[in-house]
Amino acid sequence: MALGALIIAFTPPFEVIGYGAPVLFVIARILQGISAGSEQQSAIAYMVEHAPANRRGLFGSFTNMASGLATLAATGAAAIVTSSFSPGALAAWGWRIPFLVGGILGVVGLLMRARADESPEYEASVLAKQKSAPAGLRELLRNHPKALLQAAALSAPAVAYYTWATFLPTYANLTSGRDLSSTLAGSVIGLLLLVIVVPVCGSLSDRLGRRKIFPIVGAIGMIVLFYPLLLLLNQPGFGVYVIVSASGWIVLGIWQSVYPTIQAELFPASVRVSGIGFAHQIVIAVFGGTAPLIAAAFVSAGHPMFVALYMIVVVALCLAVYFTLPETGSRSNRTTVAPNDSAAADAQLLHH
Repeated sequence: MALGALIIAFTPPFEVIGYGAPVLFVIARILQGISAGSEQQSAIAYMVEHAPANRRGLFGSFTNMASGLATLAATGAAAIVTSSFSPGALAAWGWRIPFLVGGILGVVGLLMRARADESPEYEASVLAKQKSAPAGLRELLRNHPKALLQAAALSAPAVAYYTWATFLPTYANLTSGRDLSSTLAGSVIGLLLLVIVVPVCGSLSDRLGRRKIFPIVGAIGMIVLFYPLLLLLNQPGFGVYVIVSASGWIVLGIWQSVYPTIQAELFPASVRVSGIGFAHQIVIAVFGGTAPLIAAAFVSAGHPMFVALYMIVVVALCLAVYFTLPETGSRSNRTTVAPNDSAAADAQLLHH
């Protein structure tokens, strides 16, 4: 991830190296995509496996809180450079600054993670040869099809996350003529609420249960609010945009707070990272990555409210799957992340 950001930051312009510039950009984005494809899933498993038995919801929420902080930092950086540089300076070199800072922070994060210990559950599974080889796709599809569908449905509202994070400021600019720098500033305020809501709801899930309130309440909130929120953007004023952005981020935060922990608890230790990764990345590729493009196409075609309808339909389909989720939360001192992971439990007993 850091290497991709640094390549983007230092790639010479088209006028200097010609078609080498877009080629380097594509390579950098591929590197970032490969990194993102395994990074979050490994982080989810790592955090949840390290968590105390009665704090797995809170610890799992930290992964999405960190993602929210990263989105907040990126949006804040975009707001700063957009307002600090003239259009000419921004186009010439100012846009490179966020990528440079992000690349440096990525290197710092890599050095910190290199010193981290593996989780006790993972080490016990290795000793018992539960993780001697990565789980294949055939094994996942044969033994865990329901968990894969549920995990995919838990990730699918990313269509709303990516729309809110990357396109909402542009949407407001295109549909109501709002200044882009002010919409970016308004999004920063909304994102601040997200990074508060996520750990609070994650902690509550350890007390109230995962499925009963989360992510069902978050999904219902998205279905009910997205259409009127985008309609509200037709009203003028910076405060209106802040209300729209913040309201969306609150319901997204409720959904984001617990889905990583539920995903981890759906799979046994031997296939946890593979299961989460396969389900999550397929959904992100289909819905998340294409969300801003689809939203832009709706706006260009003269149907801006189709953006809300698209998000609502996807989330509604996911909501139907959420009612099939088992209640994976537990107030007891369950030794394994997954409720029925007998292999990992036996491995831990042997390890101790």
